[in-house]
Amino acid sequence: MRNDQFQQTRVPRPPSSIEKAIDVLFCFDIQRSQLRLVDISQRLGLHKSTAHRLLSLLKKKGLVVVDPATQLYSLGPALVELAWIVLRQQDLRSVCRPYMEQLRQNTNETISLNIRMGEKRVCIEELQSNQEVKYSQTFGLTAPLYVGAPGKALLAFLPQAELEHVLAALTFAPLTPDTITDDRALRVELAKTAVRGYAVSIGERSSWAAAVAAPIRDRSGQTIAALSVLGPSHRLTPKVLKEFGLRVIKVGNEISAALGYGAEGM
Repeated sequence: MRNDQFQQTRVPRPPSSIEKAIDVLFCFDIQRSQLRLVDISQRLGLHKSTAHRLLSLLKKKGLVVVDPATQLYSLGPALVELAWIVLRQQDLRSVCRPYMEQLRQNTNETISLNIRMGEKRVCIEELQSNQEVKYSQTFGLTAPLYVGAPGKALLAFLPQAELEHVLAALTFAPLTPDTITDDRALRVELAKTAVRGYAVSIGERSSWAAAVAAPIRDRSGQTIAALSVLGPSHRLTPKVLKEFGLRVIKVGNEISAALGYGAEGM
């Protein structure tokens, strides 16, 4: 019998603990907003001890809660917080998009929108330059807050107590020879950013790239995002960075106004 007559049989990989925990969350729906341990165990075909362990972990993270009187489980407040982040991102992107389009047209460079998530920043929108040589940081890309103009713009305008809390949690590691690698140097950059109104980076993430970024504020004045212009450093010279910095401040202020910032004082 020829070898090609045999078919290789793949053994299904057992679900991981993470997959099982996600399955627990999806047990809940509109019709079944509260479930007992035995209900979850039976629905997923899990031993009760396994289901209880997963529920305990989810409860610790606020993803589920349990009524001590009835022992009924339901989805927790942490999911509401995560859902709010998603909704706010979608709303923020829709508000920012036309302003970003105009900024790209005026600079002919890549425009990005970043938000802070813990000790990192994440790109939630990007409009790439139409030029052949361009810099792109890709939608969904994360980076440490201390690296690059967007991260510094997100940090520089935080309330002092919140800033100190974030800085204390940072662990510095160089990505290029020009990456900021200590608390003192970062504080100097943040002070310059706060005075200037926009952040500057040259070669901090990629050795050949440069950027400027300015904060976007919500109705309460909280910095919720950073708007950035990015490009090759041979085009974004110090003179161009200053020009683009003033532009990005202006557009950042326009977006902030569209989000309600300053409306109370009008």
